[in-house]
Amino acid sequence: MNTSRIRVLPDDLINQIAAGEVVENSASVVKELLENAIDAGATRIVVEADRGGLARVRVVDDGGGMSADEAVLALRRHATSKIAQSSDLDVIRTMGFRGEALPSIASVSRFSLVTRRTEDEVGTRVSVEGGSFGQRPEACPRGTAVTVDDLFFNVPARLKFQKGERSQSAAIADVVVKAALAWPDVHFVLNANGRRVLDLPPCVRFPDRVAAAFGREATTGLVDLDFQRDGIHVTGVAAPPGLARADPSRLAVMVNRRPVTDMALRRAVIQGYSVLLPQGRFPVAVIRVDLDPADVDVNVHPRKTEVRFQRPRDVAAAVFEAVHAGMAGTPWIAAGGDGLPVLHVLTGADESPESRGPSAHSASGVRETGAWGDVSSSQPGVAGLFPADPLLKGMAALRYVGQVANTVLVCEGAGTLVLIDQHAAHERVNFDRLWSSLQSGRVAVEAMLFPEVVALDPLEAGRLEAASEVLARLGFDLEPYSGDAVAVRGVPAVMRGRSVAHVVKECLAAASDEVAGHGTELLHRLVATVACHASIRAGDPLSEAEARALLHSMDGVDDLAAYCPHGRQAVVVHPIGTVLRWFGR
Repeated sequence: MNTSRIRVLPDDLINQIAAGEVVENSASVVKELLENAIDAGATRIVVEADRGGLARVRVVDDGGGMSADEAVLALRRHATSKIAQSSDLDVIRTMGFRGEALPSIASVSRFSLVTRRTEDEVGTRVSVEGGSFGQRPEACPRGTAVTVDDLFFNVPARLKFQKGERSQSAAIADVVVKAALAWPDVHFVLNANGRRVLDLPPCVRFPDRVAAAFGREATTGLVDLDFQRDGIHVTGVAAPPGLARADPSRLAVMVNRRPVTDMALRRAVIQGYSVLLPQGRFPVAVIRVDLDPADVDVNVHPRKTEVRFQRPRDVAAAVFEAVHAGMAGTPWIAAGGDGLPVLHVLTGADESPESRGPSAHSASGVRETGAWGDVSSSQPGVAGLFPADPLLKGMAALRYVGQVANTVLVCEGAGTLVLIDQHAAHERVNFDRLWSSLQSGRVAVEAMLFPEVVALDPLEAGRLEAASEVLARLGFDLEPYSGDAVAVRGVPAVMRGRSVAHVVKECLAAASDEVAGHGTELLHRLVATVACHASIRAGDPLSEAEARALLHSMDGVDDLAAYCPHGRQAVVVHPIGTVLRWFGR
């Protein structure tokens, strides 16, 4: 009797296990098929997706195509034309190389591939379904068309855990956009449920491709980046800090034309903006890093989304220098006393605006009593996220002196000089009031006389599905309109008179899986976003009556904290004695 419990798995089960690593969702199918099309030398690639790609994904390219024998081989595991020996893994120049994508996808779908080379009179159709394999000649244009129907039909456990159709569609659009940014010389088209979603023809100027992919209003004033050192070449574009977003969906990094997820490079980009970028905000930027393929390992992750560098610090430093130099040449930088741009210096791979708490820097001998406690905006949010301070009581009793740079209110208290960032302070007031209303279940809603239609991109439309319930709690009355647009019929009353489209988009950005978290943390981010956009802005001139109204509103909040919900200091208090000592008195 054989008691061994070790066995060799059948090929179909091996392929399904491999699919679990390579095929996470319909977007990962699109990614793998796009990579194959690009490697085939395609100049035009059309992606079709029905019901978020779960019903059908079809990718058609005009690349080199395959012979009948090659088409059959392509469906075998680890069959590839891109590497032949182990040393080839050290200098990978293609997007794909493992030979796992097609057999893995075919093992969890109803799969067909139609292909023809230029020199062949007739093409070949190969089909796979539930382990059965078929092949026949077929007339077709040059290139390859891969159709993936009923994804995960034979693995219902995987299908059950897939996200909704909008989320899947948004993820597919993101994959196509990233590929288009990496390959601006290729024409990309995306059709979803029979509707044209993206049409990105080849561009000579890279900023034109970025504007087409992200939208011109989100890419106004792009700055060209170009920096080279020690064999590392960094190019790309960066948008003004005023266009920064609450999520990193418009911050794209490519390494040797491969879209990657690399936190160190993302931090380097953010650090390049330095003080221009508020904490928790992400710039609109597309960064392209080119270096010797031998200096980067792309064989780190099954889905090839992560890379490992031989000189990671040098690469991060080059990215920082490229963005730093680009920002230094713009009008957004305030010059220091020596005429040089005032920029934060990169001090280490782990430092970033995301990891720094509220600043409490002060001149020698000056005590800033506004910097109380060790706080962090990365904690799950509640009304008491930032510690209250008793020194903030009695703000209405302060003597108002004036406004500096249309941003800072200067006031005098009992033996103190009080400086108030008008936006941060008003944001704190609005946040606490809105949060209290949520806790009591009585959020005031402003019905709109004429509903405003807001056009969403596929990524935003996908997030709306996940965030609709919490947005409704917050006071937004939204309903689907046409395509990916949404009609706004009501907003939180605190938003009266403010931009509706912008705040809806910012709330959806704040609901990104990458930054928002879930539950209370997500709610905190959305409340903070609404409070921010409902508040007085830096640069708004205030009359004395308006300034006093803000001071009274600060008195109207119990346990007011000295920081806005995003962690920026709102109030700084200096003892008058300290101020006088600055002047030697």
